Amino acid sequence: MSFTMTFAYDIRSNLTMLVDLLNTSGTIAEAGDELTTTAGLHGFAARHDFSGPFQATKPDVEETRELRERFAVVLDSSIDAQTEAEVEAGEEGVVNQVNITLRETGALPQLVKHGSWDWHLHAVGQAASLADRVAADVALVLIDLIRSGDLDRLGRCAAEDCGAYLADFSRNRSKRFCDTGNCANRTHVAAFRARQAGS
Repeated sequence: MSFTMTFAYDIRSNLTMLVDLLNTSGTIAEAGDELTTTAGLHGFAARHDFSGPFQATKPDVEETRELRERFAVVLDSSIDAQTEAEVEAGEEGVVNQVNITLRETGALPQLVKHGSWDWHLHAVGQAASLADRVAADVALVLIDLIRSGDLDRLGRCAAEDCGAYLADFSRNRSKRFCDTGNCANRTHVAAFRARQAGS
């Protein structure tokens, strides 16, 4: 029986968005970097139900790609941490990037309600650039994960040929494979075939 961890809708949504943002990288996405054009960023924002204007500019694309790379570096340090000291250092690196992001976006948190979304937090207004809205949502979800001790819910796929990021919503933190491909099934089939060949 599989149990899932209960997160507020906006936290779950923003965590899914963060993982998707990280997985748009050319080193992960099968079709190459998905955020090289304004259309790509527009599609990303639409896929994640961003509110407000969807005008994506070239600077928005560049800023969002830079945000993705900055957080990939610090999250990888956190994910790869083995010792308690490394875990603390990884968390501090994420915290530093969150604080930088909040300053850069001019964050001014406010409760909002729109569309099918109930009350939730926006860190910047709807007039902010699309890049700033993405950045603010990344910062907000990481704040929630850090404060609740759930930063380890972000991980990397355990499949040998995959480096995609994943969000673990399971109650016992047991998710090992991403949702971008068929990694869990491929890995289990390969293990089964290896056992059969060894019989």
